[in-house]
Amino acid sequence: MLSYMNRFRLSNLITNQKTLNFLRYANVNTSSQTDGERQINDVLKNRFPNARLVNVKDTSSGCGASYEIVVVTDEFASMRTVNQHRLVSDALSKQLPNIHAIRIFTSTDEKEFLDS
Repeated sequence: MLSYMNRFRLSNLITNQKTLNFLRYANVNTSSQTDGERQINDVLKNRFPNARLVNVKDTSSGCGASYEIVVVTDEFASMRTVNQHRLVSDALSKQLPNIHAIRIFTSTDEKEFLDS
């Protein structure tokens, strides 16, 4: 699995967004997650039990100040993106006061995040 810095350097060279998404989300290793990532991941898996993909990345080098979150579930079908993001934000209402920045990616199709 690529380290965060190697992924960052590689992302500057990659122009294909699907390839970049693959590098970000394909190899999810829960054993290397921070406590914050695990906590947010658990909250989202409880809120979206039928989700095909829930991935949380701490983008603040482990201090828990910013996260990238991906949730893929059929529950988002026929919903506008803003409403999908609102559901995720509402699920994280207790965690959000301690987070400086959050990037939320939602979809009903995991191929958007896993195809190379």
